Amino acid sequence: MRKINDRFWLGLISGLGGNIAKIITEQVFTKIGYTKTNGYTTAAGIFLKKSRVASPSGRAVGIIADNMIAAGLGVTCIYWLTLMGKDKLLLKGAGLGAAEWAALYGVFSKLGATAIYPVKPEDAIATFISHLVFGMTKITIAVNLGDSRLFKPKNLTLEINHPQNLASEIKEKNNNLQPQKLLGKKRYVHSSDNSHRSLAHLQSHT
Repeated sequence: MRKINDRFWLGLISGLGGNIAKIITEQVFTKIGYTKTNGYTTAAGIFLKKSRVASPSGRAVGIIADNMIAAGLGVTCIYWLTLMGKDKLLLKGAGLGAAEWAALYGVFSKLGATAIYPVKPEDAIATFISHLVFGMTKITIAVNLGDSRLFKPKNLTLEINHPQNLASEIKEKNNNLQPQKLLGKKRYVHSSDNSHRSLAHLQSHT
């Protein structure tokens, strides 16, 4: 399996994968009766009047718009990873998700970007948590499927023609671990030999 070496395609896959996790989280909140709103109703409100959002065609528009927005945010996530690095990825993913929630569901909604505004406090909390899940999931997918050279600031404009191979990368990591294990065994044997020599030396003197 070859790793993805194109930021655009990696971003699309990561964003859509993260959106699946977001939708599942929102459905859990809906099933337990905590909230009645979700991401695609807010997305549908960008194009439709509030009265048309709940219709079958309105839901279709919302699902398409929600996934397109998620895919776009996935692409921007890859560039953020390039600038920030991939260490502490869950924390960075949650931070991106929270920032995106504040911008899309807060600032832009306040400015009239969607007809689904304002919302109840429970709805806001539910979408905030779902966006944390969205951010952490998409960044995890990106790091695991993406070529590691994509996530270095100096390679921001680098075109990678030969992607890394996931299987060979795992094999390389295992090969790097083996010499360390052997080195540890050699040190153990060496220290054991020294102890035997010291014991023989003491016995000869006594």
